[in-house]
Formats: sequence, C-alpha cells, structure tokens
Amino acid sequence: MDQPAENWVVVFKSASEYELSIVQAMLSENDIKAEMVSHQDHVFNALTQNQESALYVHKGQLEEATRIIKASET
Repeated sequence: MDQPAENWVVVFKSASEYELSIVQAMLSENDIKAEMVSHQDHVFNALTQNQESALYVHKGQLEEATRIIKASET
C-alpha cells in the first residue's frame, strides 16, 4: 500500500483469493485501487484453509467500493 496504513480500511474478506481477485478487478474497473492482504501460507495451505484474506481500499473510497460490491451481489 502506497499510503499510511491508517488510510486503508477493509472492504471485503474471503477465504478465497480467487474471489478477492475478482472483486479487486471489479473495483479497479471503477477506478478504485484495492490491495489484497493474504493471511494464507501456500506452503501450509492445509493448515490455513479457514483463514480469511482481506481487500483494503483507501478510506475515502470505502463508501463507493461498498456500493459497487453490494450491487454485484444482487
């Protein structure tokens, strides 16, 4: 993340990095930069299957990002 951590907030969580990538691409198409933070260790994937990773956006874009994500779910 290219700005201080306090400027970034979680907008979406999932145990699937594939799902996070789709949401990240969708936000990018709407000019919202999103950063994925993974808590999964691919070497020990069997031990971390239930761990969620998160997608972060700048707090100034949280409302718009949330609206986009909710609109895609309907």
